[in-house]
Amino acid sequence: MPESVLQDRKSSQQDWENKSPSDEKKLLARAKDGDTAAFGKLVERYQRRVYTVIYRFVKNHNETDDLIQEAFIRAFKAIERFDLRYPFSPWMYRIAINLTLNYVKKKKLPMVNTDVDLKSSGKGPQTVYAQNKTKQKVHNAIVKLPIKLKQTLVLRVYENWSYSQIAETLSIPIGTVMSRLSRARQILKKELGELL
Repeated sequence: MPESVLQDRKSSQQDWENKSPSDEKKLLARAKDGDTAAFGKLVERYQRRVYTVIYRFVKNHNETDDLIQEAFIRAFKAIERFDLRYPFSPWMYRIAINLTLNYVKKKKLPMVNTDVDLKSSGKGPQTVYAQNKTKQKVHNAIVKLPIKLKQTLVLRVYENWSYSQIAETLSIPIGTVMSRLSRARQILKKELGELL
């Protein structure tokens, strides 16, 4: 099962440009003018997706709730600096991810819990034990990755983001995304070689 960590899944998400409703620019313009109701509509539109990303990193609903609230508060306070020529989602994700990474570093939390879906083959407790052991090895290998590699891997493999989405959100070139993913996979292959 750890092979799914090392290989890309096909992205089911559309390009960011196609995801944004046509009225998003109007909502953003109104929010920039201080319209809290317009910003509230943006929050409604993005809170579930932002929640999912934050939860991938902290694995605690209460902490995720606090972080998502803080992320949207920070976005609202900074909305006047938002450039309307760009889509809102990468900017919002960048705020949420940076806040979350700072929180994870401060609390010294392991950055991911892989939640590898290992289905029981019905062979009894030995199979379940082996599967749990494999899951823990994958988790431990990912936790050891440097933060930049880890965040890129989580967004690509577990959130199923495209290279362009990751690049835009993390403000790095697509080549850097590809390089980080390649390095992360090389490290994981070396660490998990006996499982492959």
